[in-house]
Amino acid sequence: MWFNGSTTLTGSYSGGLSTPYSVFVTDNSDVYVDNGNTNYRVDKWGWNSTSSVPAMYMCGQCYGLFVDINNMLYCSLSSYHQVIYKSLTQNLNVWTNVAGVSNTAGSTSTTLHNPYGIFIDKYLNLYVADNGNNRIQKFASGQSNGTTISTGAITLSIPTGVILDSDGYIFIVDNGNNRIIGSGPNGFRCIAACFGSYGSSSSQLYYPQSMSFDSYGNIFVIDQYNQRVQKFLFLSNSCNTTTTITTTAATTMMSIIQTTTASTSVSYSNVISFNQPKFGAYATWDSNGITFANSSTVGTSPYGIFIDTSNTVYVANKANNQIQVWLSGSSIPTRNITSGVTSPYSIFATITGDIYVDNGYTNNRVDKWVSNRNISSSVMQVQGACYDLFIDINNNLYCSMYSQSQVAIKSLNGNSSLWIVAAGTGCSGSTSNTLDNPRGIFVDTSLNLYVADCGNDRVQLFLSRQVTAMTVAGSTATGTISLNCPSDVALDGDGYLF
Repeated sequence: MWFNGSTTLTGSYSGGLSTPYSVFVTDNSDVYVDNGNTNYRVDKWGWNSTSSVPAMYMCGQCYGLFVDINNMLYCSLSSYHQVIYKSLTQNLNVWTNVAGVSNTAGSTSTTLHNPYGIFIDKYLNLYVADNGNNRIQKFASGQSNGTTISTGAITLSIPTGVILDSDGYIFIVDNGNNRIIGSGPNGFRCIAACFGSYGSSSSQLYYPQSMSFDSYGNIFVIDQYNQRVQKFLFLSNSCNTTTTITTTAATTMMSIIQTTTASTSVSYSNVISFNQPKFGAYATWDSNGITFANSSTVGTSPYGIFIDTSNTVYVANKANNQIQVWLSGSSIPTRNITSGVTSPYSIFATITGDIYVDNGYTNNRVDKWVSNRNISSSVMQVQGACYDLFIDINNNLYCSMYSQSQVAIKSLNGNSSLWIVAAGTGCSGSTSNTLDNPRGIFVDTSLNLYVADCGNDRVQLFLSRQVTAMTVAGSTATGTISLNCPSDVALDGDGYLF
């Protein structure tokens, strides 16, 4: 860190960091630092602080960081081909995928390929240096479809940074071409290092990584392979002039930018649609089971089951690509849902009779079937099968994403199919904030989330709005028994765990 006008290093942040890729400073001087390489988090350092606190957990490095005017922290997860964000006004690690599709490199309007630098303007439009696609993508606020910024006759090569000035003109770190380009009234032009080759002279760059403006309009560039920071002085109203350059420092780092503000949320209530009988602490059941439905009915690999308060039974018949429904007292299915369903793992029915069906194995979505009608609509986009589904009392839909080692959540009160993370970081782990191949889930009326954490042989309890969990069943929980890949979890009316 250097104070304004200083050529001497003023201070540094280093405690607990491992290969930081990016940094962002807010207008109150809080410093957000990528610490995702081995520690899987973004750290927040207060001004003059000697220690940091985690601000966000994720599964990899943030190649770009940004805090927008609504106090949302963005992270460019290059290895996962997506950009995520979370609110800094809430004390929980709930992040949303805002651009790209996790673990899916692509060149369509909805996908990215190794995104690097990011910038969010005052209208909350997101700009992404889509490195692997040699383009800059603009995602209008709230949109998952991006548009490619035209650079005219200039062709980009693995761009790594993008920023806007106060007039909305775009400046790009054109890494593969070893230059900085920028837009103006007459389109894009080269701004710095315009000689067409890399080098170490004052007029050259060697794989520049990121850039930022100071308050005078001077451009600072991370000149990565030259192991220095280059400063290009702004020449007011210049035309056909020579740019002056000074070297400020040496070591590899990334972008610094600025802003901040706040956000709110609304809650709704649902009537519980599932049974929660009260048994008492020492209830017992007959040790001999009665076959309700055999393989000739439910196929060779039935997976999910749901019973509503009318005792209607729903079964996910994965092998036969269908959901089967038995009305109370019936011994044969009274309804089969088959249209467009592939290998369903789970189902959840609401008090109104609407049925939510996992359709993520090949179709990457959750479908809603309206009560007693043979039509469905997609309500949630996912990246694989939901091994369990749940709808809480606030009308939020949860999906247990086994392959991504996390639980996703989205509100059913709006039209968006975007989800945020309720539990897990997206990388398998056995710590209090990670999961390993989660399966069954249950959310109580206090909005506490229970997760059958199969890969860790435990059941985890995430208290409402908490990012870390306590183990409530498994060998590490006192007073319980050892588990072996628990696949489901439920609570009775007294809060006893099954």
